[in-house]
Amino acid sequence: APAATRAPEPVRTTTAPPAPKDYAAISARDFKLLAKDPDAYAGKAYTIYGYVSQFDSATGTEGFRANTGATKVKASSWYEFDQNSVLTGDEDLLAEIVEDDLFQAKVVVTGSYSYDTQIGGSTTVPSFAVQEITVYGSKS
Repeated sequence: APAATRAPEPVRTTTAPPAPKDYAAISARDFKLLAKDPDAYAGKAYTIYGYVSQFDSATGTEGFRANTGATKVKASSWYEFDQNSVLTGDEDLLAEIVEDDLFQAKVVVTGSYSYDTQIGGSTTVPSFAVQEITVYGSKS
């Protein structure tokens, strides 16, 4: 399991976030392309889904780790979200989000984020700035 890691600071933008109609659905294949090269998608806005895998004192109040995907799955199929990701957002926006929540989020891709793992290596994952988030279930 990855070590407890502090999420990156939320991205502060000086421009208004994209309008809700601008959060595109993303196909499963395009989501895999995004995961392969997150920096190439920086600034693009999508609606994604996932479950919160770590949101605790180590990640802080403005970010969390989640396994994400392009489409919503039932709570009983939470394991189908298989892309490790880091999501950041305003503390007030994320105040009611907890570990094991399943969510839909409107996000802006911020690129790639690297962190050290518990076993001494490092990993690089997609990073997303959360603009809106809705919990629709729980893994537990």
